[in-house]
Amino acid sequence: MHIYGAHMKRRDMLKKLQEAGLTLKEGGSHTKVYRGDAYLSAVSRQTEIAETVVRAIEKQTGVKLI
Repeated sequence: MHIYGAHMKRRDMLKKLQEAGLTLKEGGSHTKVYRGDAYLSAVSRQTEIAETVVRAIEKQTGVKLI
């Protein structure tokens, strides 16, 4: 049995990351997140991102998303 948590819209996540001063660069299947020249994380192209993935990206970037 799987229990699915909340989801976050991809566009909302990217907006919050940009507002936090991070740089976004489009890759082949992901949007890559950088602070300066340092690579931090990647966001997939899915329109909704699962809560567990959002929490992982929060840890990687240091930006509160949810």
